[in-house]
Amino acid sequence: MHPAKSLAALAIAATACKPSASNRALVVGSISVSEAGLAGKPEIGESSEALREQVRAALEASGRFAVREGGPLRIQLDIDRAQRTLAPAGVFDPSKPLLEQEVADVAVTLEMTSTGAQGDVERLVAEGAARRPTNADDSLDPAARHAAFSAAAEAALREAVAALDAQIDARGKTDDALLKDLTADDARVRDYAIRVLADRRSPAAVPQLIARLEDPNAEVARRATGALIAIGDRRAVAPLIEMTRHRHPDDVGPILYAIASLGGAEAEAFLFTLESGAPDEETRRAAKGAYEDLIRRKKEDAARVSQRRRVRP
Repeated sequence: MHPAKSLAALAIAATACKPSASNRALVVGSISVSEAGLAGKPEIGESSEALREQVRAALEASGRFAVREGGPLRIQLDIDRAQRTLAPAGVFDPSKPLLEQEVADVAVTLEMTSTGAQGDVERLVAEGAARRPTNADDSLDPAARHAAFSAAAEAALREAVAALDAQIDARGKTDDALLKDLTADDARVRDYAIRVLADRRSPAAVPQLIARLEDPNAEVARRATGALIAIGDRRAVAPLIEMTRHRHPDDVGPILYAIASLGGAEAEAFLFTLESGAPDEETRRAAKGAYEDLIRRKKEDAARVSQRRRVRP
């Protein structure tokens, strides 16, 4: 079985439904909370046990998951962000001054893992974020703030669970269906399609992934870059080079390393030229590092080929 599909397939094969759950429920055997993620976020104001119960509630409310001891799936919650910030009020009136209100801003990550038949660990990662107004007078009402953070955390969890659900669905789609999803209006649908195509490493997806390098959603464009690196098709080198001509120097570094990872004569020549000919120091430094990385891997590949030739009978 292809690794990209094994987690979802394993989970589906081991399903067991509660009376209130649909017959597609996936069984989660354990829920944990990252203590490192919780540390330093006093605004959450909840114990790990309380947060585990919130995760359980969000999972079971989705209708896709059931939580029961012995289930094959494991879920870990990480609190990425929990802070007070200012945001525009919910209703905007252009005839009046722009008003801001204090909101509870929470972002979470859910990691779902399962051990495959060969002992390999498969994982899905889903993010969720939400904001809720604190309704606190000058930020002096702790009870109001706590209620706002609790509501924001619950909403962020629901979004993350929905993202897990959508990613599992994406893993069950054909390549043709995923390629169609790359043009969906919803950026999340595009993102999940790219993740699965990257896992499958299908060269047929390269032209459509190249088109997504210019996606209006920056995260989707970044994900497309990673997918092209995972597939390793050098057709992506020229479009990535073109991307560098339209990006701020601070954003060019990751693209240069993506070019280096794909390798080839075109990538090597471009990086060699850029490390001395780029107009700014930041780009020259990044190009030099990427070029050195490319040359190092080129030498390692040559050494492996030479070694294989020597051991042939």
